[in-house]
Amino acid sequence: MMHEHITEILLWRMLAIILCTGAGGGIALGLILIFKPIYFEKINRISNRWISFRRLSVLLDRSVRVEHFFYRHHRIIGSIITLAACYIFIYFGALFNKAQAVHALSDNLSSPLLEIIFDILVLSLLTGGAVVLVVGVFLWLRPSLLRGLEEDANQWISSRQSTKFLDISHEGVNDFVARHLRRVGWLLLVGSVYLLFLLFRVFV
Repeated sequence: MMHEHITEILLWRMLAIILCTGAGGGIALGLILIFKPIYFEKINRISNRWISFRRLSVLLDRSVRVEHFFYRHHRIIGSIITLAACYIFIYFGALFNKAQAVHALSDNLSSPLLEIIFDILVLSLLTGGAVVLVVGVFLWLRPSLLRGLEEDANQWISSRQSTKFLDISHEGVNDFVARHLRRVGWLLLVGSVYLLFLLFRVFV
């Protein structure tokens, strides 16, 4: 309990530091927009450096082929997968003590909820173990039987379409701020001062 209390205090202090830093930056930016709006263009050029997600998507779109390695060493890899599946069946099917596990974690969650969670966990692991056992045996003895499954699983899905919307620049906010520099500055100043006031009331 003492450790959790110290952790909570540290997290609250980190949050206060982050909010105070943001409020200080908001006050400084608000004063600049109110009294020195000519500096807005310089600040805008420095802060609006575009970071494209295309480079990240290029890295994610590289295909890594490992099929030849698996087929070259199919006996070793198949036997390891089969042994791992057998271990899952032996441990979670015969050796796993659900009552002991529920008793060990009953301080944090209720016992009925823990029993449901462990039942779902064991059932999922046994089902996954059955699938892994079949794949391991096929890979060990007859890897050619996995060719059809491999072709269905190796359908390439490009990540460029999912990150394309991140590479669209929206200039509406900059245009709005440029048209209403002093009003936005006053909003930032008042909002930042109010945030500092709230932080002072909460943490002091």
